[in-house]
Amino acid sequence: MRARPPGGASRSASIAFSSLGGALILAAALAGCSNPDRGIRGSGTIELDEVDIASLVGGRVSLVTVEEGDSVRAGDTLAVLAQGEVTAGVREQEAEAERARALARDQELGPRPEERRAARADLDTAEAALKLAENDLNRVRALFVKQLIAQSDLDRAQAQRDQAAARRDAAAERSRLLEAGYRRQVVAAARHAAEAASAGLASARSRAHELVLTAPIAGVVLLKNVEEGEVIGPGIPILTLGDPAKLWLRVYVPAPQLTKVRLGDRVEVRVLGERRAFTGRVVEIATRAEFTPRAALTEEERANIVFGVKVALDPGGGILKPGLPADARILAGR
Repeated sequence: MRARPPGGASRSASIAFSSLGGALILAAALAGCSNPDRGIRGSGTIELDEVDIASLVGGRVSLVTVEEGDSVRAGDTLAVLAQGEVTAGVREQEAEAERARALARDQELGPRPEERRAARADLDTAEAALKLAENDLNRVRALFVKQLIAQSDLDRAQAQRDQAAARRDAAAERSRLLEAGYRRQVVAAARHAAEAASAGLASARSRAHELVLTAPIAGVVLLKNVEEGEVIGPGIPILTLGDPAKLWLRVYVPAPQLTKVRLGDRVEVRVLGERRAFTGRVVEIATRAEFTPRAALTEEERANIVFGVKVALDPGGGILKPGLPADARILAGR
């Protein structure tokens, strides 16, 4: 039997020790990948908030002042719709509102002295006309009894007397109302009519305001959907603005890690070509799961159940742009 070389035991011990050391290093590396301090990683594309510009009224586009890519300030005029019919409607409503307000003022102030005097004069005239008609009727009736005139003459005189009496009664009622002042119901009705006319005017002016479309935010024109001369319907977007001050990133977190993520968690974001890390905060966590919505290399990755997490990005000094791919690390619990 051949004797074992003296150094064999030592070499075996060295190999065993080396294997154990390698296993420990590998275990440490794996522990580092699952270390919570490393955060939850994900990737996505930087996006920005979008605002559609539309009018509540339809019409023909008479002017568009911007092109795609233009920067605009809040309040800048972006487009104008034809104003002919709406402007005419505003003028009509203004006139109607003024008439209604004037009538309401008159009703609240009550009859003017000259109105009362005119009403009394009308009553005096109507009473004199009635007295004359009654005298004529008496004269005609006497002639009819003597058979000197026909029945039709008597009927005509009677009708004239009745008409004079009706005019006298109407004049008397008007004079009485003017002397007593307008009733509260009449005043209230006039006031309500004035309020309705004012509401109609406000509505007409609002429609006219909708014909001039202005920028609600400072931003960039992303889409121009119409050209001058086109006719659009109510609510149809004419332009789409992007707000570069509100950049965000959506990453997808595997279901087992979702419980570690909280609203407000800090996020580190990196983009190609930049050594510095940008910061953000978790502002939205999806409540419904979905399959991984990006191209995956394996069936296993495509079958992953994930939840979308929206990250609002802090200003990046103009470096971060919509469309840039970015890698994010959610520092859960921070």
